[in-house]
Amino acid sequence: MNLINNFKESFKKNKNKNALCINDVFYTYREFSEQILKIRKLLQSKLNSEEKLIGLITNNDIQTYASIFALWLENKAYIPLNPAAPIERNKEILKSINAKYILNSDESTFHVNDISVLLTHNINNENTNIVDVKINKNSIAYILFTSGSTGKPKGIPINLENVDALINALTFDGEYILNNSDRCLQMYDLTFDASLTAFLPAFLSGACIYTVPPDSMKYFHVFKLLQKYELTVLKMVPSIIHYLRPYFPEINSKSVRYCIFGGGKLYQNIIKEWLKCIPNSKLYNHYGPTECTVCSTYYAYPINASLNKSHNGVISIGKPLNGFDYLIVDDNNKTVNKGNEGELCLYGKQVTQGYWKNKTLNLNSFFIKEFNGETKRFYKTGDICYEDSDGYLMYVDRKDFQVKIRGFRVELGEIEFQTKKIITQNNLIVIDINNSNGNNEIALVIEGTDFDLKDLQKYLQSVLPNYMVPTKYYFLSNFPHNSNGKLDRKILRNLIQQNKND
Repeated sequence: MNLINNFKESFKKNKNKNALCINDVFYTYREFSEQILKIRKLLQSKLNSEEKLIGLITNNDIQTYASIFALWLENKAYIPLNPAAPIERNKEILKSINAKYILNSDESTFHVNDISVLLTHNINNENTNIVDVKINKNSIAYILFTSGSTGKPKGIPINLENVDALINALTFDGEYILNNSDRCLQMYDLTFDASLTAFLPAFLSGACIYTVPPDSMKYFHVFKLLQKYELTVLKMVPSIIHYLRPYFPEINSKSVRYCIFGGGKLYQNIIKEWLKCIPNSKLYNHYGPTECTVCSTYYAYPINASLNKSHNGVISIGKPLNGFDYLIVDDNNKTVNKGNEGELCLYGKQVTQGYWKNKTLNLNSFFIKEFNGETKRFYKTGDICYEDSDGYLMYVDRKDFQVKIRGFRVELGEIEFQTKKIITQNNLIVIDINNSNGNNEIALVIEGTDFDLKDLQKYLQSVLPNYMVPTKYYFLSNFPHNSNGKLDRKILRNLIQQNKND
């Protein structure tokens, strides 16, 4: 397959150049390739060809990155598992894919009954022969599990052809071209699909990625990497620059060529300030659901900021990448007129074939429609958008109550589901609110009088990733409702905002 062959060629061509910088330690492409080969040999010695879905503990080391490519070269998929996530959540994921094996570079973490752990550090199999494996473009490359409203994470399988389409789309117009001298930031956890657009283009071009330790203060580590190594390519969640704002006077990073944001709303007011810190950089706003392989649309921020496209201060998500078609539809999947708001729906080679073993969700999330004389299958993003007079997509809000917290996609219904296991006698609701930094955070609002929440907090920390645990808690004597008897979230937010300001 072209994608895999292109990686092989890049690794060979750039064998003496640095591929990774992890905790200030550099690894060349030669060392990276050697790790990939060792893990391939391990896989061939322990697994049969029918074993396709392999758990991967996402540690911040060369072995973990090498494991991704080793699995692809063996025509297998990785299912990323955060070692800091609650064990029960990771068990649920492994159970859903019927996993029998996990790759892990750290023998001190993650042990689950009935699942074999294959350790990827200190492998000694130099004398073992490798067998070439035929790679199928339709093979699953990875399955990401995101928050689900039923309390169970939902799996999104992405195949190698989807990934290949992503890479081709990112470089199609020639505006975003990396080279083997670039120094690229990789700040994402590998359970977050945005990580692929941080490291895949870099590895294909022979560039070096600089990773951010998962247990660090990410914004401060980004600041240090930017200053110490004069990074040239930045891919970040928008919240990072809110936290970096106090350091803006110290940042004058003329080395930065590209700055790409994705994973949340990008506000124009702070971008104007940030661009002064990276005076020679192009800036892009990426948008895309996990179901459409990371990135579906992009917006190139204009040199003349006065020409910037935005809605309510949020920068446009631009136009579709090459290979995508889109519709904006009403609740009946009928196309709305240009300028009218509706749900953004996407079609293209990057779109997943469907959720993992979830027929109901597939029926609700995809639909068939005639488009330009062809029958096409569209994915309903759940994002409310409109197309402006120049053909740019403007982001309005989520159709449901799914939000982005620190770049991770969160369905508030999952938090409510878990909370109601402990709080059974009170009405409650989970909402996202803006903090003083302009970032989203999660608030739990309980109807009734104040009581101790220590047991609840302890339970939520045991079953949810830390970014899904509420950081604010409020009690209201009565929830506001509209004329239809439904909870009025707008009034509720105003009440909470008043509470914050009192």
